[in-house]
Amino acid sequence: MKKISILILSILILISVPVSVFAETPYTTWAWGPNGHGVKTQAAYEPLSQLDLPIKNAEDMFITDDGAIYIADTGHKRVIKIVDEVIVMEYGLGILEGPTGITVDEEGTLYVADGASNTIVIFSATGELLKQFGTPTEPLFGKTNEFLPRKIAIDVRKNLYIISEGSTDGIVQMNINGNFIGYFGANLATMSLKMLLQRLFMSEEQLAQFIKNEAPSPTNIAIDSKSLVYTVSAGALRYKALRKFNIAGNNIISDTYSGLSTRDVFVSDDGIIVTINADGDVFEYDNTGFLLFVFTVKDQGEQRLGTVVDPTAIVRFNNQMYILDKNRNAIVIYQSTAFANVVHEGVRLYTEGLYQQAQVYFEKVINSNGSFILSYAALGNAYYQQRDFEKALIYFRLSESRYWYSMSFWEIRNVIIQEYLLIFILVILGYVLLKALLKRLNRKVHFTLPLEKAWDRLKKYKLVDDFRFMLSFIKHPIDGYYYIKRKERGSMRFALILFVTVILFRLLSLYMTGFIFSPYTTPNQIHIENEVFMITALLGLFIASNYLISTISDGEGRVRDVVIGTAYALFPYVLFVLPLTLISNVLTLNEIFIYQTLEQVIYAWILLNLFIMVKEIQNNTFSENARNILLTVFTMIMIVLVAYILYYLGSQLYEFINTILQEVRVRA
Repeated sequence: MKKISILILSILILISVPVSVFAETPYTTWAWGPNGHGVKTQAAYEPLSQLDLPIKNAEDMFITDDGAIYIADTGHKRVIKIVDEVIVMEYGLGILEGPTGITVDEEGTLYVADGASNTIVIFSATGELLKQFGTPTEPLFGKTNEFLPRKIAIDVRKNLYIISEGSTDGIVQMNINGNFIGYFGANLATMSLKMLLQRLFMSEEQLAQFIKNEAPSPTNIAIDSKSLVYTVSAGALRYKALRKFNIAGNNIISDTYSGLSTRDVFVSDDGIIVTINADGDVFEYDNTGFLLFVFTVKDQGEQRLGTVVDPTAIVRFNNQMYILDKNRNAIVIYQSTAFANVVHEGVRLYTEGLYQQAQVYFEKVINSNGSFILSYAALGNAYYQQRDFEKALIYFRLSESRYWYSMSFWEIRNVIIQEYLLIFILVILGYVLLKALLKRLNRKVHFTLPLEKAWDRLKKYKLVDDFRFMLSFIKHPIDGYYYIKRKERGSMRFALILFVTVILFRLLSLYMTGFIFSPYTTPNQIHIENEVFMITALLGLFIASNYLISTISDGEGRVRDVVIGTAYALFPYVLFVLPLTLISNVLTLNEIFIYQTLEQVIYAWILLNLFIMVKEIQNNTFSENARNILLTVFTMIMIVLVAYILYYLGSQLYEFINTILQEVRVRA
């Protein structure tokens, strides 16, 4: 009896104590992190519930401001309206043949893209048929163009935006009376290197067997409260799938990462963009296209709450997200987490330009996830508005924002210049006066005589003489190449030293160039082996190609002459790239023309030296030399193309042999 009393008391104590339970989501959430890489983050949405419905093969979903859910019940040839998880109305029975896209205006009027009948059907809020129309009759639409409406949206002016399957001309614009207005927001075709090679080497018969290189047609559409149009294209590349168009039909969103086979896009009132693809990948962006979260809700056979099998539509309403599952005939509902709510509110304030108000939210985000890179940009802008430019500089550097980093650095540099300009001028004047004084004193005392004698002794060494020859080369390059060819000036050993120095200075410049002008955001992005290979391969290709072309065209240069001449042609890079690198650390984007001009001068100088080198070493006329250079470049390109083709064919052969071996192992 005593043991039973203790057991009951223990149970009562456990019941009375609140227990915190952590329910793990059936997916991993990722965010955009440093160096353009994804980082794991807290869940943005947690599964809330699943609403099973008497629908079949549903293709689209729309939620009105009052929370009413409309579903294109394609299999049952109707559209249903759901309020409080109850079907309160049916539209289109006996009229619709297979609705695939729906939208509802502020008055409750329902617009349906009926994919089975290829018509647009309009119903009143009470379900009355108002209008039905099909292919536009206007000549501007195109006599041979098909009208295959699959998705539909409407703007505040009651213009319809219709996704017509396979239309490469863009979105079909019509008014509610069925009159064609025009095409809008067409995608552009892209050409890959593989396609270029196919067009270059394949015959017309072979090319005819390939699919034509046409722009992918949009597959879904959304319109926000400002009448900006968003589209997704299932056949587009990862960075081209999501587009945002202004009223002029121009894309105003930069290339942003998205999934393949994207099926739906939705924009909520706070500017948050969500998309979903056939693989169940959910992408969430701010209104500029910056990726906030990505996670995969595809069911892997576990049948857990929060997973879907065949998603066809996505909607974000208030702090919840709804995904329509065509396979399970259900809507899966997700609730945004506290972390996501902080991010969303911060993003809303940040995109509205209220940086200081957004600061407190992004500080919370950083405390929760220090790799959430958008937070650093927001905090940088907040400190910039507060004129705390040193802190802003730090945060803009962490956010990899070169423009705002430059703006902050300009403010800091401006203060330093105002404070130390006079001292700097006095130091320069002092240096000039001291130099003049020492020069005059040396004429009388000759205190530099021991140094001059030591220098004369060093001149006898071959490497020192080669270095002196390089310095004189600056003023007289034509004479320099003459001496290389006729007088045996220069050496293969010094040429090798110059090549190694070029590689070393290239690596140093990558590590030391100011953040504003550096091609990399962090030093760990620099791949030393790639840089060494590219420089070595480029120099080797030029030397080999030029020698081959020159030999064929009766050039007089030896391999030694071409190698040494090429090395000396690179001396502008050796002499000036490090000073330019140091200068880059005190310039801003306002002076970018200075940096770019100096950089272009260095490379132009090198090209000029190479042109002179080939002319003098091979003893060409100007026209012969121009032809020699063009053939050299052509030979370099052809060698690279042949190498690429051999690599491609080799990989195909490897896959073929590997497939055969696998088949043999299976049958054995």
